[in-house]
Amino acid sequence: MWPRLRHPWTGALAPSRKVAIGAATLVALTLVSGVQYLPVRLQLREGQVSPRDVPAPRTVEFVDRARTEALRRAAAESIQPVYRQSAGETAHAHEVIGQTVAAIERVRRVSGLSYAERRALLSRESPIPLDDPAALAALTVDAAALMLARTTAERLVATVMDAGIKPEDLPKVQMQARVSIRALQLAGRPMTLASALVLGVLTPNVTVDVAETQRLHRRAMEGVEPVTTRILRGEIVVRRGEVVTEVHVQKLAALGLVRAPFSWQRPLGVALILVLMVVVSFAYLRQYQPEIWAEDRLLMVWSLAVVLTLGLARALLTRVNPYVIPTAAGTVLIAVLLRPRLALYTAAVISMLVATVAGGDVRLGLVTFIGSSVGVYAIKRIVHRTDLMLAGAWVGGANAVSVLALNLMDQLPWYPDIATDAIYGSVNGVIVGIIAIGTLPYLEQLFGLVTPLKLLELSNPSHPLLRRLQVEAAGTYHHSLIVANLAEAAAEAIGADSLLVRVGAYYHDVGKIRRPVFFVENQAGVENPHDKMAPSLSALTVLSHVRDGLELAREYGLPSAVAGFIPQHHGTNLITYFYHQALQRGDAVNEDVFRYEGPKPQSREAAVVMLADAVEGATRALPRPTPDRIEQTVRRIIREKLDDGQLNECPLTFRDLDVIARTFTRLLATMFHPRIEYPELERDLRAGQRDRAPVR
Repeated sequence: MWPRLRHPWTGALAPSRKVAIGAATLVALTLVSGVQYLPVRLQLREGQVSPRDVPAPRTVEFVDRARTEALRRAAAESIQPVYRQSAGETAHAHEVIGQTVAAIERVRRVSGLSYAERRALLSRESPIPLDDPAALAALTVDAAALMLARTTAERLVATVMDAGIKPEDLPKVQMQARVSIRALQLAGRPMTLASALVLGVLTPNVTVDVAETQRLHRRAMEGVEPVTTRILRGEIVVRRGEVVTEVHVQKLAALGLVRAPFSWQRPLGVALILVLMVVVSFAYLRQYQPEIWAEDRLLMVWSLAVVLTLGLARALLTRVNPYVIPTAAGTVLIAVLLRPRLALYTAAVISMLVATVAGGDVRLGLVTFIGSSVGVYAIKRIVHRTDLMLAGAWVGGANAVSVLALNLMDQLPWYPDIATDAIYGSVNGVIVGIIAIGTLPYLEQLFGLVTPLKLLELSNPSHPLLRRLQVEAAGTYHHSLIVANLAEAAAEAIGADSLLVRVGAYYHDVGKIRRPVFFVENQAGVENPHDKMAPSLSALTVLSHVRDGLELAREYGLPSAVAGFIPQHHGTNLITYFYHQALQRGDAVNEDVFRYEGPKPQSREAAVVMLADAVEGATRALPRPTPDRIEQTVRRIIREKLDDGQLNECPLTFRDLDVIARTFTRLLATMFHPRIEYPELERDLRAGQRDRAPVR
């Protein structure tokens, strides 16, 4: 729907002009992105002696970073670590105790071994290392004592580990476990075995939750209000001979008088990224958007939208909440002015550029891309200019949801962080709609662009010029409607801009308003004035309707893309009727006098209207318009236009011509379908009975 008619005064860019536009785009983006890295007048550094007094040129208020950071560090240090108890450690300890007791029982059941051999076997089988006293107890106590030691150990382990053991508290917990076992007053050997089982499985099961602790640290630091310092205009920031301190450097930086020493690495890196993005973008335009690439004004519109959007973002980043910056306005305008598919690509480009100038803020880039993409999709629903506010509402909603999701991922508090950012994202959409509505008419006028919105406005029958055509040249108006229907269907069938074709067909013959009776479709009940005129004068009169049409187009402010249909739909056709009439009269005939001045159709859209105009007139003159005769006439006319070279300057293919012919034939056959002939009813004159109208 978005391809535009190429105008006679536009064409393919020379390579040098493309390079110039690309270079200008690159320079503009570099200035916008890299200005923050440029050196400034003063190069005072901490520890240097100031060579002169430096007064404040204006009053500013800045954040004292040193004091603010000190307060934030103190706030973070006041936060106690958050501990998390590992699940399943108690069950694992019980399992190890059970495995150890099972190993003891297996060793005890082995017969024919000495104590030393049993001791060695137990050392290999037992998951818990047992010292000599514990091993002796394990191998000598009876089964009841062994079970008592096991249950005692499991109960004590559950009590201690369920309470949580921090790594630094393990020695203290082990000592308390020994005391608790003694307090149970078990017999000597069961107590020794129970103690060994408990101490063998006690392990720290409480660790610091680093992520949660860091989150609380960040939250505490973010809760500290920045410490601000006010510098009054005329105040001496640093005096001559004074040693420059960190505070001096902060004040000078706040005033924009000094920055850190210039480093070429960062600006060079940004410049390389910009070079790559511009080269890739222009390669994309050349490969996948050839109609944009071929028109210098369209290429400049795209470049200007990207540069201005990035400039707006750069100017506002440090002044307002970043989520309120209307970066989606650029992509919405590109979707309306150029193409939605190009706008989607541009959304990705602008998102990456915004993230770059924001110091690598991927979150902001992601929100920018989502909001811009949703805005592009919303454009398809737009019928009126005010509907751009609806697209802005979609952008605002997408921004709000994106910001909400990202803040939830970071586990930020609902108020003020999540709520505030979501509100700013919503307001962003309103601003996008306002910018789009406010700038679109000026961009259309400045670059001579025709948007679908403009075409829809021009297609309204209440447009003043169409109203004049209806009233002053009704036959031409009816002819234009039929041509529009034919041309629109054919354009849609071959993938051309059907809306542009329809509007162009509406206005292609508006020049006939000046002299309507000189054209056959407006001569109902009127004597044909050409019967009394010389053929050359008649031809001159007919030819003049093109010039008259262009004058009316300028008078009523028709865009050049629509006005281009007025001369192009005739091309350099010969007015054969008057030319042959002149030949029959034996006059000295100059063929150029009977030809339109052109230009020939420069686009598929203009060519389709030319063919529809010729076909409509020819088929209307058919005495018996059967489908076969209609198709023969349609294909003959298309072949004549092709043989005459009228289609040489437009990109129509033979396949397109075949599709157009079949589309015209189908529509015209339905227009001229045969009607049932009804026998005339006898009239009952005596009864004065009326004839009954047949039902169709």
